[in-house]
Parts: sequence; structure tokens; C-alpha cells
Amino acid sequence: MVDDKVYWENFYAQAKMPFKPSLFSRFVRDNYLRRNDLLIELGCGNGRDAFYFAQNGINTTAVDQCEEEIKHLNEIKQQDNLRFECGDFTNLSDDRMFNAVYSRFTLHSIAEEQEDKVFKWASNVLSKSGYMCIEVRGMQNELYMKGKPVEGQENAFIYENHYRRFLDMVKTCKKLERNDLKVKLCVEKKGFSPFNGKDETFMRIIAQKEKNRFY
Repeated sequence: MVDDKVYWENFYAQAKMPFKPSLFSRFVRDNYLRRNDLLIELGCGNGRDAFYFAQNGINTTAVDQCEEEIKHLNEIKQQDNLRFECGDFTNLSDDRMFNAVYSRFTLHSIAEEQEDKVFKWASNVLSKSGYMCIEVRGMQNELYMKGKPVEGQENAFIYENHYRRFLDMVKTCKKLERNDLKVKLCVEKKGFSPFNGKDETFMRIIAQKEKNRFY
């Protein structure tokens, strides 16, 4: 399997800030967040959405496994309510609580068993009525089934030297609900993330924590 950590380290070495925040970050902030909420971003990349959240009054922790990028982001950040951490977002501790778990274009970069861990972890760290916010490639995405299938993994492919696993919308929503994350929005369509003249099909899911872990 392709070493995607090396892939992203090389990518971000050539793609530094500034970038505009994603449309998804604006959607989440406008509809599901309040000032001073605690948010954790899983796989923050170049930090564009993390900076946006922090600049809009959200206390933001952003996690990514690319050490050099995290070092760079911590050096340039100016917000006191923003923290970048180097780590594997599929293996985080659950000793902190958050109002929102934010994952944009990261769940399709991990295997399904890792996704299962992330959903269980998110259920543990979200406060009651907190949100898990997901934007991801699903099975309607234009790259689905392109490249070489990954042995032993459903709907996963290596294409252009990069791993992608395409999520089944119905299956993903059922999995979230089994973890006490009630699906409030689940849509798969174009218009979510146009880029360089292309408008691919992506999936958005917003799920809300139903019970506190101490309930």
C-alpha cells in the first residue's frame, strides 16, 4: 500500500498557507458552531480550516501526522485559541471533550477498521448535543473504481500513487447511529467543493451526539 504520510508530507512542502477556508468549514461554522465552542479537526493539512475556525472564535485543536507541516503551522499561528498537534487521528486519547469533531477529506484516507475506531472515539469525546461533521468521497465520486483495488479492502483503490477508500453513504450513517451519533444531514452531490474548474461529487454528513458518556 502507498505510504500516504510521505505523499502528504511532499504535498504540503509545496503547498503552504495562505489558502481560503473550504466551503464546508463555512457551512459548519454558520450552522452548527457557537463562539467559544471546542472543536478538534482530524487531519488538518495546511491548516486553512483550523485558522478559519480560530479566527471566528472557535477554540480549535488541529491534528495531522505530517511533522514538518505541524511545526510550520505552530510557528506562523497568531491565535491563542488555536493549537496544532502532530499525531495519528485514528489513535487519539479520549481524555478531552469537544463540542465538534471535524473531518474534511480524511475518512477516505483510512481503512474501514480505522474509521470504526474514529467513530467510537468521537462518540466518547463529544459533549451531549455535540456534532461530528464529515465531508468525504463516497461511491458517487467521479474517481470511484479508478486505479488498482486494494486487496482485502472494500471500495479502496490506489490511483495516481494515492490511497482512497470511497464510503457507502447508507452504511456510514448506520455506523454513526450505532455509536449514539444521530444523523441530522446526509447528502451526496456536486457543488460542495469545486476546484480548478472541476466540480466533483462529495458526501456531507452531520451527526449529533445523543447522550453524554456519563449519562
